[in-house]
Amino acid sequence: MRRPSYGRTAARSDDGLPVCHSTTAEGIEAWVAEQVPAALRPAASEASASAASAVEERRRQSVPQWHQRIERAKYAAERAARQCQACEPENRLAARTLEQRWDESLREGTRLEAEFDRFPRTQPRPLGEADRDRVRQLAEQVPTLWHAATTTPADRRRIVRRRIEQVTVTVLPADTPVAVRIAWHGGAVQSRTVRRAVLAYRDLAEWPRWSAELASLHSRKRIPAEIAETLNRAGFRPPKRAETFRAGMVRRRFDELGLRPRVSRATTAGVLATDEKWLHDVGAELGLSPHTPHGRRRKGWRHARRLGGRRGAWAVWVGGREKKRLRELRDCLRVWSNRDKSKALRTPGRRK
Repeated sequence: MRRPSYGRTAARSDDGLPVCHSTTAEGIEAWVAEQVPAALRPAASEASASAASAVEERRRQSVPQWHQRIERAKYAAERAARQCQACEPENRLAARTLEQRWDESLREGTRLEAEFDRFPRTQPRPLGEADRDRVRQLAEQVPTLWHAATTTPADRRRIVRRRIEQVTVTVLPADTPVAVRIAWHGGAVQSRTVRRAVLAYRDLAEWPRWSAELASLHSRKRIPAEIAETLNRAGFRPPKRAETFRAGMVRRRFDELGLRPRVSRATTAGVLATDEKWLHDVGAELGLSPHTPHGRRRKGWRHARRLGGRRGAWAVWVGGREKKRLRELRDCLRVWSNRDKSKALRTPGRRK
């Protein structure tokens, strides 16, 4: 199953171009999920209660302003009434204008009084001391409920949507760090740099320094296990999902950097049988990645033997139906409906 990832897909959807920036979502989502319970701890609840108190104080300060607006509207209506009553009956045009102004003043006063009546109902209810204690108790239980087995992913998503306004991920090309920024509801901002997996060692931003350190350790006759431990202590990390270096990884890097060249097949002390081919050649004929044939050899999916000692090349038996089986194994899709067929194709034929 393909792992979820984030990427800029506009170029692919609009112009059919490859995705230029992408990163796996695993590390980013894990860090964001760790911050949510921390944001719900009692200290954060105290901050929310303080914010609620500030809202209540602003509401109390706005009440006198409402009274002043209503008083001004009443005064305007009384003044318009006096002007209308003082107007001579013979001056009908002026009387109608003053009467219309009086009606408008009365309607404005009625509207303001109705809005003031609705104002307390639209504001948050003031928190009493009992309410604050209840909020503190619930906040202490939230981190436990977040990690509980009974809490479903849908429940966690609802909590995240109520707490987080936006998560911004900034991916730079040819570099491993990913800048993650969380904007919480309420204005708080939290940032961190997360490592992302890349395809190869040479895609690492630290590759020049890392390869120089590896060559230096090799020149001092350090064994791969010691070199792996030294690289881990120095803070170097593999490009993909592995968290630490192991001896096997170091040995493979020796081969890539030319620090320990392989034994040439031309000088191998051994002769291929008539039904054998070099493992490298078989992988090239099948169009496989250079690492895939060795992985299948280690899993026992083919008969192979090493010629020329510990650093010699591998020879693969391709007699009988082996060539056909290897092609069918290459073309067999790794889906559930092909599980029985794939299992049969992974078993090499009997060598005579």
